[in-house]
Amino acid sequence: MGCAWRTPFTALWLGARDVKISRADPSVPEKVERFSHTWKRYSSMLRIVSSTLLRQPSQLAEGHQHTVWLLDNTAYRHPASHVSGEPHSWRVEVVACVFRKDSRRDISKFVAVIADLIGLDGAMGTEKEIRRRIARRLQPFLYHIVPEHSMMLEIPLPNHTTQIHKIGPTEDNGIVSQVINTGVRQVADGARVRSHVRGVRDKAYMETTFAGPEGWLVVSDVDDTIKYTKTSDTTGIIRTTFAEEPRPITGMPQLYARIERHFEPTWFYLSASPYNLYPFLRGFLRDHFSPGTLILRDSSWLDISELVKSFTVNTLEYKVDRIRKIRRWFPHRRALCIGDSTQTDPEAYAEIYRRHADWVHAILIRKVMDVPHMEEQNSPPVKRRSTTMDEQTFVPDTMRALYWCPASTALRDDTSLNEPRVDSEVVFDTDFPTPKPSSRQYLIHVQTAAFSYDELRLAKERNPSKSIPQVPVHNFCGRVISTPTDDHEKPDGPKFKVDEVVFGLISYSDDGAAADYVLATEDQIAHKPKNISAAEAATIPLPALTAWQALFKYAGLDPKKHDKDTRHRLRVLISNARSSEVGTQALHLLRSPDLFPRHRPWICATCASKDAEDMLRKEYQVDETILVPEPAPQDFDLTSVFRINKWDPVDVVLDCTGEDILHQANSPAIVKDGGAVLTAADANPVLNIKPRKKDDEGPCTQFVSVEPDGETLELIAKMVEDNLVRGRVETVIDLVNGADCLSSDAAAAGEKGKGGIIVFRVNP
Repeated sequence: MGCAWRTPFTALWLGARDVKISRADPSVPEKVERFSHTWKRYSSMLRIVSSTLLRQPSQLAEGHQHTVWLLDNTAYRHPASHVSGEPHSWRVEVVACVFRKDSRRDISKFVAVIADLIGLDGAMGTEKEIRRRIARRLQPFLYHIVPEHSMMLEIPLPNHTTQIHKIGPTEDNGIVSQVINTGVRQVADGARVRSHVRGVRDKAYMETTFAGPEGWLVVSDVDDTIKYTKTSDTTGIIRTTFAEEPRPITGMPQLYARIERHFEPTWFYLSASPYNLYPFLRGFLRDHFSPGTLILRDSSWLDISELVKSFTVNTLEYKVDRIRKIRRWFPHRRALCIGDSTQTDPEAYAEIYRRHADWVHAILIRKVMDVPHMEEQNSPPVKRRSTTMDEQTFVPDTMRALYWCPASTALRDDTSLNEPRVDSEVVFDTDFPTPKPSSRQYLIHVQTAAFSYDELRLAKERNPSKSIPQVPVHNFCGRVISTPTDDHEKPDGPKFKVDEVVFGLISYSDDGAAADYVLATEDQIAHKPKNISAAEAATIPLPALTAWQALFKYAGLDPKKHDKDTRHRLRVLISNARSSEVGTQALHLLRSPDLFPRHRPWICATCASKDAEDMLRKEYQVDETILVPEPAPQDFDLTSVFRINKWDPVDVVLDCTGEDILHQANSPAIVKDGGAVLTAADANPVLNIKPRKKDDEGPCTQFVSVEPDGETLELIAKMVEDNLVRGRVETVIDLVNGADCLSSDAAAAGEKGKGGIIVFRVNP
């Protein structure tokens, strides 16, 4: 292009390394989490109002009741115009958002928390000025969205005619996306018109640029490509999004002006930000760059932690999907893709180039040097090695990983190999060998990995240290990088394809997923549910499979049999049901209409607080609850509770507490002869309780030793998509900070009865 600019760029075509997000201030995640709880409580009210009180048969949006946004767009001709030579009529995708007018509340507490998160300082202006700016940027996140509303769009065309189109109704998120065929052919390439919603002409309008099928097209990232956002740092995201005046990257306005003069392209600005930031980002683009179509995520993040994750979670899939749509509109234009090294721009553009090499004519990647933690992203490409069938993927020879560093005696004393593992420390290694898949294994690029302290404790008790070193954490979600070579000759190929996102549970005899890559076999993984995040997906496999196998394998329940038997209603006792994720997943299964469509099981659950008791009754409709403080008092008698309440014995006891409750649960007043007493919390007490032999009377007491089961996990994934099962993320921690989290002191602080799930963010 014969021009120079003052920001470093690297030309890139294929396979950059993945991006990691780090936090400069270790206190920020905790503050964000606290703020998220407050925001979620408020946003839940917004959802109820929006989806219930405002949901009526489709109505028209009105200026005195509603705030309407129309997003600027680009009109296109049908691609066949290029082939036939006959100009087809112009089409345009209209995106509109509808909110209830003046749906505002006192947001001072939210402003205060954000001010605390970023640490107000004079560099951004006076405190009063900054707080006003935060409130203004924050307000769209608190608007009440309005579903099931339409609007009348007036489009004034250059031929002095005005078209009227009905747009809508809006979806549950308050957004409508609709393609309009104008039926008009004679509009010049490059023409612009301003359309508006009838009744709110001055407040709801969009600008449409008409772009013909030939010429140049620019797809530009926004955050850290043309606007300072600092997406590699949580505090930086919050500061630049809410508190600071937006700043263009030095040299980028001049570069884009030069591109505009030389190529006269059609501009598309692609951001992973939620649509709530549209007015803010549109104003920034108008001030510094050529007009174009701004494409944002069509989800409204209603808590601050989800907003932060929107800049990093599933950005590759999102960007590839949107760029492919742009190509469908303009398959014969020549595309220039511009991005940066902080997110997944290199990978997204490389994937588009792999699929459509004749469409992408250049890729420019800005090497980000002015934000922390960018060393790995800016490193040279790693050596390429062959992976699957017709795929070539960059896989480094080494990776980041956490691993248990055994005590020195474990290396010299042969008897220690048959004893529970003793670990001296947990190590974070940036040069750990990348695993090599066998002919039966998938290589998976880990996005998230999850664990509970109960899981770590049980893994240590049941697995001798025969693998040195050993990578922990066996629940995960990630993207398939390579497939088993044994499957390449099958007619349909491997079950899971390259780039598909999966979740699963790795066998505890193998290395886990607290690393950039993990190996898995087909029977250990399933397709990730489409309606949840990678973080939530990683929390599901172990507790859900434990609950499933406890009920349907160890207890031998048959849903069809129990659901048809009207004389005998299935009865289940679950201890520690709210605090333990295994207990919670068991409640999901027992309340599933797919498993028990006619007769719901009778459920009694123990819990430690009145709040937990209320939640169990409200959310899971348990029939009875028992308040048992943690730890249980010495005089607590579970048998007496059953007798006082005149409850019949149960078929199954699922213990998620440990030894105290487990011993008491073997009473004939609590469990029937031939029933099952199962524990998912503690293996040791079971060894001291005589298991029932085949012809013995009394209950059978067993520890639930969960096994990976991809087939069952597929069924559970479907239940997740049907909103019958959900995961629960307690905390999200970057992998780089995982060693402290997994240390023996931290695990001990987690306490034996703590079943909450902690997620490592590995590769967003």
